[in-house]
Amino acid sequence: MPFTPYHIVAGASVKSVFPKYFSFSTFILTNVLIDCEALYFYFTTGFLSHKFFHTIFGVSIVAIVCATLGKPICEFGLRIWSKTLKMEKIKWFKTEIKINNFSSWIGAITGALSQLILDSIMHRDMTPLFPFSNQNIFLRMVSVENLHYICLGLFLIGIFIYLLKKLLFK
Repeated sequence: MPFTPYHIVAGASVKSVFPKYFSFSTFILTNVLIDCEALYFYFTTGFLSHKFFHTIFGVSIVAIVCATLGKPICEFGLRIWSKTLKMEKIKWFKTEIKINNFSSWIGAITGALSQLILDSIMHRDMTPLFPFSNQNIFLRMVSVENLHYICLGLFLIGIFIYLLKKLLFK
């Protein structure tokens, strides 16, 4: 399923543990851009297809683009989030608008690799290590149902850590 929310919410656990070193918005942008390929094939052929941008080379290219060119786009989105939606008045949803280069790169790389691995577990048509291998070594490493539970569990852990930090340290 393109733009799967399970990939994105799993990143909440990383953001809650490393808030200054992980750009959640760059992570999301990377995931969405990679899945645009599957969405394109769905609309043009009627089938979800995971081709070049679902390989180690493809996700690497998207990660580089998102870490560099996506940084100002994400900062613009964060300004809209904070000012237009008045989130700066809600203390728990207030966010830093400026993204440093390190967190942008970590968010993009984490987004790209997690997208590659999670989709490889779920989708039979993937060849994540192409051109080195035509095998999908991750396929059904865990069941799709358990994969969804793992992602939701990571999200709940992330929310728990976030709330715990807010209650104890601020």
